[in-house]
Amino acid sequence: MFGFLDRFGGKKHKAARARKQELSGDLDGAVQSYLDAELPDEAARTILLKADGEPDPKERMVLCAQAARVGPGSEHGRQAKERQAMLAFDLIKTTQGATMQGELLRIASDLEGVGRWEAAAEAYVLAGDTEAEIRVLKEAGAIERLEERLRQTSEKARAERDRTQLLRRMRDLDAIAERRVALKNAREWLARQPDDHVQLQVDQIMNRLLAGPIVTLQIDGEQARYVLGSTITIGRAGADIQAHCSSVSRQHLRLERKAGQPQIEDLDTRNGSTLAGARIRGALPIGQGVQLELAGQVSVRAAPAKADEPNGPVALEVAGERYILPLGPLAIDPWRLVDAHDGDERFVVLRTPEPCEPPHMAGYRLAYEIELCRGDRLCARRGGPVVLAVPDDQAASDRR
Repeated sequence: MFGFLDRFGGKKHKAARARKQELSGDLDGAVQSYLDAELPDEAARTILLKADGEPDPKERMVLCAQAARVGPGSEHGRQAKERQAMLAFDLIKTTQGATMQGELLRIASDLEGVGRWEAAAEAYVLAGDTEAEIRVLKEAGAIERLEERLRQTSEKARAERDRTQLLRRMRDLDAIAERRVALKNAREWLARQPDDHVQLQVDQIMNRLLAGPIVTLQIDGEQARYVLGSTITIGRAGADIQAHCSSVSRQHLRLERKAGQPQIEDLDTRNGSTLAGARIRGALPIGQGVQLELAGQVSVRAAPAKADEPNGPVALEVAGERYILPLGPLAIDPWRLVDAHDGDERFVVLRTPEPCEPPHMAGYRLAYEIELCRGDRLCARRGGPVVLAVPDDQAASDRR
């Protein structure tokens, strides 16, 4: 009995001493005295008083954690735990996303545990855990916010689904060589909402896309450089074929068909074009072949690509470089290859006149009009030999 009274009296004495220490500002001593008096809630309260006077948020958070440990299950211990969680959350928000996801999830769980539902939901948002966010909003009874979040989640899921479908559609269109449709679909999407994945798909197609007028092709195994178009110019700058000589005009010569016959014409240039030393005037039929000098500096020879087809494609040599000029659609029976424009963009388009069979590529039957890319290998029938191939190493000068 006396032992109990002595112990009880000792606790009262220690509690009184703790209050004195607290009033005198000796908070550390008061905490220890409250603990000696077996008053953990008072000890936790005193630590929180100390936290209130601490300017550093990290130190305040440490003190709150200490108070929560000292007074577990007590009112002030609960308050300490709540304040610790909120301080941790405020701290990570100032780091602007530098916190690891695991730490974010731990803080969100702590906030949820102390009933700070809205803060917990925000922390789950930062951690990217939509399912936990929605669960916490339900717990909080935040109906309006929950409805808005469910709507946003539904919209995001729909957008993700639509993007996945778009990317799959673009790959399918690329596989069957309908690149213009693929690019149109992607750009319509990007006009509504920028997206790195869609833009990457656009860039990959654009980097492979073939553009005229000069293209390197393999037709029935024979490789040559073709210049597409019904009218082809040669000149120093801004011409289809470049002749790098200061004496040559920007647009010096023109080749085209007149009455079905290939002709070559000097464009009334200052330094002129000569045939066997004589300056030419007007259009000159190519016939079996002509050899010209541009401005007395650059040699140009034009002749039928095939001797037995005087009105067929023209073989042109400019300063030692050789080209084939169809001067109209390039016939790769039964297909026709043209240099087409769509706004500011150029495409090399292969067309198949009905009722002829469109080409096949990699097991796919292609459309009646397609856009060629580097690496394409076209067959006349499924599994047949390659009729038209576009080399992967298309020369840089042949590209847009």
